[in-house]
Amino acid sequence: MDAISRNDRVLLRIRGLSVRFGGVVALDDVSFDVERNQILGLIGPNGAGKTTLFNCLSRLYEAHAGTIELEGQSLLALPPHEIARVGVGRTFQNLALFETMSVTDNILAGAHCKSRGGFWADALRIPLARREAARLREHASQLLELLELSQVAARPVGGLGYAAKKRVELARALACQPKLLLLDEPAGGLSHEEVDRLGDLIRTLRDRLELTILLVEHHLNLVMRIADRIVALDFGRTLAQGSPAEMQSHPEVIRAYLGGAS
Repeated sequence: MDAISRNDRVLLRIRGLSVRFGGVVALDDVSFDVERNQILGLIGPNGAGKTTLFNCLSRLYEAHAGTIELEGQSLLALPPHEIARVGVGRTFQNLALFETMSVTDNILAGAHCKSRGGFWADALRIPLARREAARLREHASQLLELLELSQVAARPVGGLGYAAKKRVELARALACQPKLLLLDEPAGGLSHEEVDRLGDLIRTLRDRLELTILLVEHHLNLVMRIADRIVALDFGRTLAQGSPAEMQSHPEVIRAYLGGAS
C-alpha cells in the first residue's frame, strides 16, 4: 500500500537519464522523483547539467538513455510542441518576451496550448471562439492580479523594469495552466530584496495554483528557504539529494556548493 500511495504522489519520475554531446557527457545516469505540489531545487555549478536536464524535459534536447515520465506518460516520446499541452510550463534564463506587445498579450501568447477553438473558429469568430477568448482573458486577468501586474497590463513589455519583466515571463508560463512548472534561474539579475519577494511569490503560486515546481537556481539561500527537497548535480551526475537540512549538513554538498555561500 505504501508503494502504491507513493506512486500516486509522484508527478515527475526521471530514471537513468543520460545525455552526450560528442565525447562530452552532460548527464550521466541521473534519477530522481518530484512529488505533487512539491518545490524541488536543482543545484550545481555551471556545467553540472541542470539546464541540459531542463532542455530534455522541454524536448529541446534528445536523451541518449533513460526515461522521463509525467504522471506515467513518457515525455521523451512527445514532440516539443506537445510538452505544454500535457502540462509542463517553463521560464528561461534569458528573457524571451515580445517587447512591443502589451503585458496582457504576452501572457495570452502563453495560453495558446489551452485554446479549444481552432483556426476556423477563430477566423470566423463563431460563438465558441468568442467564449474561448473570454475564458483565456479572464485567466490572464487572474494571473495579472496574482503577480501584481494589473497596473501595467496594457503597457508594452519593453518599457518595464527587469523584475517586472521576470514576472511577465512567469505569468506567461502559468497561462498554459501547467501541472509542472520549470523555473530556470528566476532570481538571476534581481536585487536581494527582489529575490526575497520572489521566494514568497513562488511559494504562493505553488499553494494557490497547486503547482509542482522544479527550480534551477544559483541563489542557494533562496533554494534552501523555499525548496521542500533538493537534488545536487556535479559533472552531470547526482551528488546528493534530500531535504534542505540534510543537504546543508552533507559533506560533499558543503565542499562543492555551500562552503562559499553567504
